[in-house]
Amino acid sequence: RVSRFVVLFLTLTLFLTYVGAVHVVPARAAVVPDISSVEPGLSDGRLGLTDTYTNPLLPDIPSDGVVESCADPAIIRGQAGDDAWYIYCTTDPLNDEDQNPPGQYNFHLIPMLRSTDLVTWSYMGDAFTERPTWADPTAGLWAPDIEYHDGLYYLYFGVTDVKPEVSGEPEDCHADNAIGVATASSPLGPWTYHDTPVVEPRRGGPGCNFFWTYDPDVITTDAGERYIYYGSYYGGIEVRPLSEDGFATDPDQAVPIAIPNRYEGAEVHLHDGWYYLFVSASNCCNGPITGYSVFAGRSQEPTGPFVDKEGVSFLAGRVGGTPVISMNGNQWVGLGHNDVFTDFAGQTWTVYHAINRFDPYFDGAPGFDKRPLMLDPIVWVDGWPMVRGGLWASSHEMPAPAAQPGDPNQYSPELYTFPQPGTLIAALSDEFTGPISPQWSWVREPDPNTYGVENGMFWFET
Repeated sequence: RVSRFVVLFLTLTLFLTYVGAVHVVPARAAVVPDISSVEPGLSDGRLGLTDTYTNPLLPDIPSDGVVESCADPAIIRGQAGDDAWYIYCTTDPLNDEDQNPPGQYNFHLIPMLRSTDLVTWSYMGDAFTERPTWADPTAGLWAPDIEYHDGLYYLYFGVTDVKPEVSGEPEDCHADNAIGVATASSPLGPWTYHDTPVVEPRRGGPGCNFFWTYDPDVITTDAGERYIYYGSYYGGIEVRPLSEDGFATDPDQAVPIAIPNRYEGAEVHLHDGWYYLFVSASNCCNGPITGYSVFAGRSQEPTGPFVDKEGVSFLAGRVGGTPVISMNGNQWVGLGHNDVFTDFAGQTWTVYHAINRFDPYFDGAPGFDKRPLMLDPIVWVDGWPMVRGGLWASSHEMPAPAAQPGDPNQYSPELYTFPQPGTLIAALSDEFTGPISPQWSWVREPDPNTYGVENGMFWFET
């Protein structure tokens, strides 16, 4: 038996795991979801080898291997008669062999991928060969978002560093981020940059002190209003109305939707009359101990306020956030920065990146994370999104999405089975009536003054 205090302590530990303070495999939430509220699929039971996928998705590079890293993926289906799907990735090398003759890794300015079945993908080249004229020559183009509007594809992206004349800071700051956009009549380009940022660098203070302006996400409401979400840990996440032409915003109309130092990677998805905000928390890129995970809130207005399942706001000091996906004990850690889409059978899916804890880095570059492309279904339980019903990242063969009109839904919603207490195992139990039993051991023993046993309880200052 364990005292109620220890149960509280373990619960606190698991909570800290969710927010990235402790990097262990977390348990699931303590409340069993009501399976009666799970939205059923339309499965006809058909499942063949050609109708499946296994994570990670490894897009083919014609005559040159596969794409092993596609961070921050954004997905869209072709429009105007184009039946293919397209994914766009953050600036990175494609794989371990993607190096120039001196042995330095090549950094692709937003790799583009194409598929007709959402399973078999091919690398189709890079969106850009050079940066916008207003960007620093060494800037990265990060976290793209792809939209279709008025006969054009709009590719939004974060620019890590702009020129001094754009930021207004005479120094070359290297941290004055902004959001840019390019347009094309085809999802594979050629792309034409707009000549000014959509969201300008946002000052956090004097000198080279700028809020993080990354991770754009654009939506169009049923009423035709357009909004752009952006931001990250430093400065938090904001939303602004977007001009009809998709090129401009007004900083005076910015609305905060998530407090600083908690979330990044905003993705807003309309489902059943609610705007769901998907966001990622903790370090995206810490190798095999990365704690990156996705959380959600919802609102009936695109500008919020967004609240989680418990009704806690994303603007509260103790910020809200209902877990969508995190670690489940298989090889995948650091699961996040997702995009959400609905297939032709009405099933919701998410693409995201993750890190294989057994192969976390590009070869010869410890600390430089490979983030493969992942795909998994979302189950809506009690009105809340849960990847694979709480089972989270898959590492086995899965039924493929309905990628084209008429394709059946082959995925049947499943739910994680929550463990229940069983018979007491005396040899593994402790009444905490004396000194700490030798069956316990510390991973990293803290100061002896910060823990102890008294009155049948173990206490620990956390």
